[in-house]
Amino acid sequence: MAGLSFLGLVVAYSAIVGDRLVALVTSIGCLGLLVTAVALLGRWAALLPWGFVGVGAGFAVFLSLRPGAVDERAPLVAAAFFVAAELSFWSIDRRTWRSDRQVVVRRLALLFSAGLATAIVGGLLLLIASGRGVGIGYEAAGVAAAVLTLAVIAVLARRSRGFRRDELA
Repeated sequence: MAGLSFLGLVVAYSAIVGDRLVALVTSIGCLGLLVTAVALLGRWAALLPWGFVGVGAGFAVFLSLRPGAVDERAPLVAAAFFVAAELSFWSIDRRTWRSDRQVVVRRLALLFSAGLATAIVGGLLLLIASGRGVGIGYEAAGVAAAVLTLAVIAVLARRSRGFRRDELA
């Protein structure tokens, strides 16, 4: 249900910050939350993405109604959405492996690290797309963030491969 809570934050952000057609934005997002809740309760992996589509559609309508520039908090919303999706799929996972505390803590740490990487990369993409003149410091930070993100992905892929071998044995 933690995944549902993160999706609820996305819907709540759209409703609180929005100033036009708030009822429509909130209704679309809440419909997505409802579909997600039904999918989680029924453990229906095929229905779960449709709930994400509803929440994402509510946020997209919110963004389209905003006057002016891009929402600066969109990378944080993307990170919350990413973590929510992962937690939701994790909660309906039908694996038979034992939930050892150390494994759960490691999975959560990796998940929140990936969420942080999502926010960082999203923020850098917004900065690049904004067309503002950025200094060498921002460019160096962008390169460092990209390298760090690729390193995290490589470590996750390597560990995933090793984990699946142990699982199959």
